[in-house]
Amino acid sequence: MTEPGGKPVYINIALLTFVKPDAHIAGASVELGLTSGRVQGVRENIDEIIRLVKASHRGELTWIKLTEPNGKPIYINVSQVTAVRSESQIPGAHAELGFASGKLQGVRETSDEVMQLVANLAGQTANLP
Repeated sequence: MTEPGGKPVYINIALLTFVKPDAHIAGASVELGLTSGRVQGVRENIDEIIRLVKASHRGELTWIKLTEPNGKPIYINVSQVTAVRSESQIPGAHAELGFASGKLQGVRETSDEVMQLVANLAGQTANLP
C-alpha cells in the first residue's frame, strides 16, 4: 500500500480492525484501523483494500460491511470486535462497536442488525470446506 506522502507502507492485514473511506488524513483515500489502536491513511481506494483483505483470508469471511453515522461505508473485522452495544454516545449511531484495541466505532445499524450479520457470517464460515 501507499502512504499519503507516496512512501510504501506494509500492513499485516490480520491486524486490521476496520477499513473506511477517509476524510481526516490529507492525501489519503482510505483509513485503516489497526489492533494497536493506531490509524493509518493510504492512497489506495476502499475497493482495492477490501479485495486484498478478502484474498488474504482465502474464503474465511470475517468482515462485514456497515454504515458510519455520516453515511459512509465501513468494513469491520468481526474477529477484532469485543462488544456490540445498543446504547451509543456517538451522534447518529444506533449501535457502538468496541474493538480489542480499545477504539469505539458508531454505526447506523442497530445492535440486532449487527448481530444478525455476525450470525450469518458464522453460518457461512461453518459451511466452508
